[in-house]
Amino acid sequence: MFDQFNQKNPNSAFNSTAFVVLRWVIGFSGFFIVLGILFPHTMAVILNIIWILFIAAVIIFFTLGILVVVGLRKEAAKILDILMEGSLNFVDFLAFLKLLWVRFIQLLKEFLLFITPVLAYIVAFIVYILLLILYKTIGKTYDVTLFTVALTFVLIFSVGLLNKPTAKIADLSKWLNKVKVIFKDSFLDAFEIVLFIFFLTMDSTKLLFLPNDLNILLKAEFKGYDLMVRSFVTDNHLMITINIIVGAIMIEIIRNTIKVGAMARRHYTQDILLFRGSVTPRRAARIKSAIRKSFNDAKDDLIRFITFTTVLFGVFLVFPRLKLLTLAVASVTGLVLDLIVTERLFLNKGNDLISRILSKVFKL
Repeated sequence: MFDQFNQKNPNSAFNSTAFVVLRWVIGFSGFFIVLGILFPHTMAVILNIIWILFIAAVIIFFTLGILVVVGLRKEAAKILDILMEGSLNFVDFLAFLKLLWVRFIQLLKEFLLFITPVLAYIVAFIVYILLLILYKTIGKTYDVTLFTVALTFVLIFSVGLLNKPTAKIADLSKWLNKVKVIFKDSFLDAFEIVLFIFFLTMDSTKLLFLPNDLNILLKAEFKGYDLMVRSFVTDNHLMITINIIVGAIMIEIIRNTIKVGAMARRHYTQDILLFRGSVTPRRAARIKSAIRKSFNDAKDDLIRFITFTTVLFGVFLVFPRLKLLTLAVASVTGLVLDLIVTERLFLNKGNDLISRILSKVFKL
């Protein structure tokens, strides 16, 4: 109806212009009203400046009128020309300010891109502090065995979801997408280190950045098995420690075997498509060929896995048994993630921080 009215109304263009002007007037009025309510002193200063400008305009107006009355019309016209040129220079000045603002936004975006990894590291460190405070606070009153198991599962599961492979590639030509990708990659790298340091220091009583009431010995026991005793101790519970290690390693072996099998199945399917229309080799030959291809694709990651697991268990053996329990829980969590997020089953060359460090240190 409104469009039809505009079509019939010859002054519709004028009405549209009037509406735009009215909208700006209402917008500025509302802005000044809100500013006056929130910042009355600032608003008073702005109004005084506007009032002085109005007085100056009135003085110039009357001055020009007096010049014309006394016969100095040409001089008044020259003053108007000067004022006009000054206004045009002001327009150029506004254009310069706009260009300056655009350049400032570009520099700000470049700076934010530059410091995004630092911000990600800071966030990861804050998460580390919060985790320690939470863990120590609960450990002041309660046995931390079950809480450690639950916390380990949640942390590993969260990292697994964040590292979930995605088929959709972000458009890195957009600044915001680039910031998101850099922040995510940097945060995941830092969070891997944070998790490792957290599990190393969660039972420490000499953390300088924590208050004294949180630097306490923790209690962790399960059916007479003291988890706060050093892992490699030849006592009557040595067999339990060995069972934890064997269980964790076997779960990791099962995980990697499943991944190799998933990749072999994919190669097997692709080979069938390649042989369509020609003589198809025997099924046993295709299976062996698919397994060989899958194993060759996974070999580098398997070597990294064996190296990393060996180093990790070697380090954790000199610490309390609770840390070995966290490794076993992490292995179970990884298996659950592989079964839920099936994209993880298809091995790719490891690009995480641990893989890069192992490749550089051990020349893998």
